[in-house]
Amino acid sequence: MTRVAQRALLAAAALWLAACGDASWDGVDEAVVRRVAEDAGRHDTGPLFAGLEGDLLLFAFLWAGLLSGFALGYFSRVLFVERAGQTAEKPGGDGLRAD
Repeated sequence: MTRVAQRALLAAAALWLAACGDASWDGVDEAVVRRVAEDAGRHDTGPLFAGLEGDLLLFAFLWAGLLSGFALGYFSRVLFVERAGQTAEKPGGDGLRAD
């Protein structure tokens, strides 16, 4: 990228940040779901988890899903890899030989 193109890109980014600096970044709940619910005649009942608003709530559910998926994957080795009272052995089992 040439020096002129870099400066033009930097100037465009600075202009965009200056124009959008005070803009409100509504989450999906405010931007889409609330409008559709109001069009259907439903009213807002408030958040289920107080203190988590907008995309922060979605971020919290993302982390909860990641952590629970890791825990389920880690502890499922007892069902699929290890037998009762035995530890996991090398892959392939005893009956398969590579030589």
